[in-house]
Amino acid sequence: MIALTIRLVVSLAIVVGLLIVLARVGSKRFAGQRGDLVHVVHRQALTRTSSVAVVTVGSRVLVLGTTEQQVQLLTELDPDELELVEEPAVPLEGDPSTDGAPVRPGPTSVGSLSGSVLSPATWRQAVAAVRRAS
Repeated sequence: MIALTIRLVVSLAIVVGLLIVLARVGSKRFAGQRGDLVHVVHRQALTRTSSVAVVTVGSRVLVLGTTEQQVQLLTELDPDELELVEEPAVPLEGDPSTDGAPVRPGPTSVGSLSGSVLSPATWRQAVAAVRRAS
């Protein structure tokens, strides 16, 4: 029984280690370089096949609608309008600054681990949800 538990823990550690290594290698491989002319600032899926993307091309900021068949320019923003907002700290229950209002999660940073179980932001959101539920 102990040998089986040890094998299980070692196997799990190997799998988690491989996931972390693959996430880091993937983020380096698919991340754009600093000097790139085109940079995707944010992408939001609307349906399974369509999405809206905010892209910078040089000094221009474009909002693009994308589907499987086409990419269409929706609008162009002023570069001053594009401000990346940091994720606000989620206040603890009983915090007087919330006045009992439900706390809505703020925008999250865009990254290779964003939204995955390996992302620290995901764990912070889960802990905040558990605290609000209890």
